[in-house]
Amino acid sequence: MSSGHLPGPPTVLVMSSRPKSSNAWLKQVQALFAKAESTAFPDEAEAFIAKAQQVMATHSIDQAMLDAAAGADQDPIESETVVCVAPYASSKSLLLSAVATANHVRAVRVSATGDAHIVIVGHRNDLEHTKTLFAALSLHAVRTMLAEPIPPYETPRRFRHAFMVAFASRISLRLKEATRAAEAAYQQATGTEVGLVLVERQADVDTHLAELFPRLTKRRVSLSSGAGAESGWSAGGRADLGHQGLAGSRPALGSGR
Repeated sequence: MSSGHLPGPPTVLVMSSRPKSSNAWLKQVQALFAKAESTAFPDEAEAFIAKAQQVMATHSIDQAMLDAAAGADQDPIESETVVCVAPYASSKSLLLSAVATANHVRAVRVSATGDAHIVIVGHRNDLEHTKTLFAALSLHAVRTMLAEPIPPYETPRRFRHAFMVAFASRISLRLKEATRAAEAAYQQATGTEVGLVLVERQADVDTHLAELFPRLTKRRVSLSSGAGAESGWSAGGRADLGHQGLAGSRPALGSGR
């Protein structure tokens, strides 16, 4: 995640985990998240979340290919502000950044203290995917975090901050892999090359981002609880995003503040 200064005051939007829409794909996603929220079993909840991500990734590709065939962008690039409320606003913003990146959206933190105000920039459909998935994953992450026992030598704040940061880092890897798998499945099913279209679509988002934020910086996040980081990393690994056994080293984390 990058940090920057937004020209003019940002508009704070109230995010809903189940926005209203007549679109069949979104109704399917809403139903999957409703099931994820209602189950008491984490593995089952994560399976529903995984399926929802697959549906959203396929819908995004459909829209990109339709736009390419029409020679016009029917899915405009827009920006919105999402507020990650305290406590643990910074670590929640990292989870939002992970979800945004997997859905071809850029995220920039524009507040220095308190609640994290995050501007997300991307195509309209991808913004909706990002907000919907983030709402479900943040609920799941907080619920899992609160259920984790805190070692007697750790403070709750240090442990839970580290948990959320590590959870976001692990989910970032798995979401990216899930998105790549959805793109490969789409290409195999349709026989259509999607890579170039998606690259051009992302380049348009990056150009728009540079116009909004000409001076961006990246900041690293430090952790002071090894136990919390290990617990969060393990919890992120348990999330069934459709790719059991995904391996990889933990990436460097960037944030606003």
